[in-house]
Amino acid sequence: MADQQLPAEQVDGIRDSCAFGEPAIDLGVLGNGGGPVTDARIRIPLRMVARHGLIAGATGTGRTVTLQLLAESLSAAGVPVLAADIEGDLSGIALPGVPGDGLA
Repeated sequence: MADQQLPAEQVDGIRDSCAFGEPAIDLGVLGNGGGPVTDARIRIPLRMVARHGLIAGATGTGRTVTLQLLAESLSAAGVPVLAADIEGDLSGIALPGVPGDGLA
């Protein structure tokens, strides 16, 4: 399913639905057909961040990175962040990131 190409009208709809004229945090870009659509930014308005949310997925799907991105983006926007880290997955968030071989 991840490699399927979305129709252009769906991509346009997603692009338009995330084009907010108010302060928002960026989560990334739309993936389409296994590649990024760099002009289709996925964003959440700051006024909606205080609502309930769930980040779920199997091992290796990016849950921890997603939480780190959210915490960093909210903090940069001046929103206080409290993260309950029961398993210690976020303990390295206070340290500068180091690019790994995969990223390089």
